[in-house]
Amino acid sequence: MSVTVEKCLQAWTNSLRQMNAKADFVFFGDSLTYYGDFASVFPDKVVCNLGLRGDTIQGMIDRVEQVKMLEPKQVFLMAGINDVAICSVECYAKQYEILVQKLKEHLPNALIIIQSLLPVNDKDFKISCNNQQIVAYNEAISRVSYNYRVPYIDLFTEYANSGILEKNMTIDGIHLKPSYYQKWINCIIKKEFNK
Repeated sequence: MSVTVEKCLQAWTNSLRQMNAKADFVFFGDSLTYYGDFASVFPDKVVCNLGLRGDTIQGMIDRVEQVKMLEPKQVFLMAGINDVAICSVECYAKQYEILVQKLKEHLPNALIIIQSLLPVNDKDFKISCNNQQIVAYNEAISRVSYNYRVPYIDLFTEYANSGILEKNMTIDGIHLKPSYYQKWINCIIKKEFNK
């Protein structure tokens, strides 16, 4: 971690600590989470979006303290699209397991909900990963979910029409157009975690 990133991380964590803010739901992830307007869907809940563009699983491990500061009742976790092109499935699974362990250790009373990676569109866009890889990584995530008795939401299946993320749903082959977040939100509502 660079000095600049470390200082930013410390500053954000310190800000959350001093605000003494508490959240019902925390959405914890990378840019896919960052761009989601989850707060508007749950107006009766305090929702904090801790999505960070470009973040990796290791980056999220380093940010668990931020989640802890908010003392959430539920944490909706999506991690790893930025790791797929640079990390083996084995390495990915180990890192993901460390992330879930750390969340459970720091938030023993919170319900951690794992969300699968979304499919991508490498047919119409030049991107560094493909759906074959993502299926393998989602299988690893699903095993972590099972081993740690953490609920799992399969978003991949919801979005993978004909095995890929359709061109009209995405701005670049990975990120969703704003209107297509509703499908993700519907999956959460269907699972009734939002009570």
